[in-house]
Amino acid sequence: MTSHSRKPSAVDPPAANPLILSVYAHDIHAHAVRWGLRRNGYAPVWAHSLADEALTPASLEFDDQGGVAAFGALSPGAVSSVWFRRPRFPEHFPRTQESDLPFVRNEWKRFLLNAYAVADALAGTFWVNRPNAAVEAENKLVQMRAAQRCGLTFPRTLVSSDPAQIRRFVADNGQVVYKPFQTHTWQDAEGRMYSTYARTIDAAMLEDEDSLRQCPGIYQALVPKTHDVRVTVVGGRFLAARLEGGGDATFVDWRASSIGNRVSSSATTLPAALEAKISALMRELGIVFGCVDLAIDAEGRAHFLEVNQSGQFLFLEHSVPELPILQAVCAMLGQARADYAIEAIQGVSYADYLASDEHREWWDAVSGDIRQDGNIPGVSLE
Repeated sequence: MTSHSRKPSAVDPPAANPLILSVYAHDIHAHAVRWGLRRNGYAPVWAHSLADEALTPASLEFDDQGGVAAFGALSPGAVSSVWFRRPRFPEHFPRTQESDLPFVRNEWKRFLLNAYAVADALAGTFWVNRPNAAVEAENKLVQMRAAQRCGLTFPRTLVSSDPAQIRRFVADNGQVVYKPFQTHTWQDAEGRMYSTYARTIDAAMLEDEDSLRQCPGIYQALVPKTHDVRVTVVGGRFLAARLEGGGDATFVDWRASSIGNRVSSSATTLPAALEAKISALMRELGIVFGCVDLAIDAEGRAHFLEVNQSGQFLFLEHSVPELPILQAVCAMLGQARADYAIEAIQGVSYADYLASDEHREWWDAVSGDIRQDGNIPGVSLE
């Protein structure tokens, strides 16, 4: 494999190096960040979970005097930062008998839940994001409570599976958007593909009582917007893009519109007051990385929609190359701090990554085996 030569860095890599936790072999974000860190002299490790045999076994020791000490894969001497990207509990143990698998899987799950729960106490390790905060921040209602405390405007929202409440909410608010808790793509028995994105509700969608009761959803008053803004927050840096639908009347969810190349993107900046509120939101949620979605109305007011603490960002740099998101993520993980020096990471952009031999060889190795029953696990257009 041919690689680019390392360029000199203003910050020398530490003795310990970043750990990337992501279960998906085709996670292009994990691979791109690993590539960028390697180009700058770091030696990141990409693992599916702490059960990976490539890692030194992790140990945690407690006593009633000194608290908790970490050894192995989680020790400060082994890892400077952990990107809690998209880990999962381990399931495959080739040397374990079939009858023992349920016990082994459950023990690993419980061990990891314990390790993640005390991550705050592991001195010398920088988490992106801290596991407990990451899991909590995935909840939409937790986000809204935090947004309210930070002074962010957001549309009136109902979470429900009650047909009467849903119909009442629609009647009270006029135009309403339905959105799932998480975007999902699947294939039916006839081979047709479906994806769940945000969409406006019409009367026909409210007629079937069983459908409304069977699956809870998020219902939100429609913001009459002129465009969206996607803000990738990397530590103390705000990398914002303006997303426009080109007059498309169906432009409710830019992710769905992007499938037909109906979205135009450009770099933008945020007012200082809005940046301050988003900074407060990140502190309230206890996270240092997140992708914030805003709807902007005709008066220029920003309406908070959500923050994805493990959001995708390479598609945004692809559309708006002047946003150095990959460089920023590499800098934060490499230097293991939120107030990183971005210029210390050199020769790293998404365009450079796509042009590299490493990307081509990796994609050739994983691309042929990523679909499962029509799905691409762990991948969304978001």
